[in-house]
Amino acid sequence: MLETALVNGLIGLAVLLVLWPTRAGGRRFLRRWGVPEPVDQQELQAVRYLRDRRLLYPLLFLIIPAGQRMLGLPYPDSNAVRNLAPVIVALLLAEVVAALRPVRGVRVATLTRRRWRDLVPRSAMVTFLALGGLAVLFAVIGLLARPWAERSVAMVQADDVLSSVSDRHRAEMALPVGWIVLIGVVVGLVAVLGVVRLAVRRGSVADPLVDAALRRRSARVAVGIGIAWMGSMVVPVNNYLGVLRGTAGLRPDSSPMPGWLEYTSFANFVGPLVFMVAALGWGFVANPSSRRRSAE
Repeated sequence: MLETALVNGLIGLAVLLVLWPTRAGGRRFLRRWGVPEPVDQQELQAVRYLRDRRLLYPLLFLIIPAGQRMLGLPYPDSNAVRNLAPVIVALLLAEVVAALRPVRGVRVATLTRRRWRDLVPRSAMVTFLALGGLAVLFAVIGLLARPWAERSVAMVQADDVLSSVSDRHRAEMALPVGWIVLIGVVVGLVAVLGVVRLAVRRGSVADPLVDAALRRRSARVAVGIGIAWMGSMVVPVNNYLGVLRGTAGLRPDSSPMPGWLEYTSFANFVGPLVFMVAALGWGFVANPSSRRRSAE
């Protein structure tokens, strides 16, 4: 456990060193987010903004996996959750913590009312909510089907001493995947929408161009990370449905598989598609090109 925590902490430190904000990096950052020709003061504001977030990476990369193991929290046996989820949580939490910090320096007010649609494309928000809805749908189906699967396994073992169910199969069925995913979706929804809300409502910095760029970046990065998070929630519960459908081969005649569970076999094709959508959505939303910015 300690070795894993240290490895994650070293990864976070390496990310910090590679991504340490500099004046040149601040200039590129502002150009990417809509400030065509940044001046020195604008670059300093961008460097401060990036430093506030990236200084949290080593600490969060160390704390989150270690905390999960120390608390003994269950998690699905899926690479999407085991390897990717701690990284996504660390990135999203860094955005949340940094967004809660009060604005330093001179603050200005604008006469135009800001809305989330001014910061985040509708398509990004739709993708984020759609993946979350799909995760919830699969989780609910898994929760409804789990009692039948457990009943079937128990009946097979009681009626036929020669038949057996592997310990791994029983362990996979015993995991509260549905509840884990439902909690993960709610937490992700609150965190992402909270960051977007803070990006809309927080105090303004003195430079209007920089202020707009920082707000847009905060909101879009949060939604991009949220898309990856919701995608990582779909994958384990999709795998769990496969485990439950596999119980159909063990079922006794007195415990037929629910008809509606048979129709979830289409979910076998959903996992790779969701992974692709989540990866592309994260990259597309959180890293806009100049061409996409002009189109928006």
